[in-house]
Amino acid sequence: MVIFVKYGLGHLVAERKMDLSNEGDTVVLIQNGVFWLLNKEKMEALKEKKVNVVALKDDFLSRGYKESDTSIPLISYEELVTILEKDQQVVG
Repeated sequence: MVIFVKYGLGHLVAERKMDLSNEGDTVVLIQNGVFWLLNKEKMEALKEKKVNVVALKDDFLSRGYKESDTSIPLISYEELVTILEKDQQVVG
């Protein structure tokens, strides 16, 4: 399942989506959702559950960050399309 998170830190629905993710799911951080990359505890918890986490590169960079500011993969829109083609189940 692909789970989109577009709201930033402190947004209860965004946090709940990540909490409900399961092994093999992919969490895609978009728009202000990229701020979750700053929450090391949440990112580590997802990693422990074997949830794939990626963030849209353009959204991350447009908020003043550099690629070196995160160890989470930053993806292009083309890569996002590939992810969506592989898994038809999406939570927005």
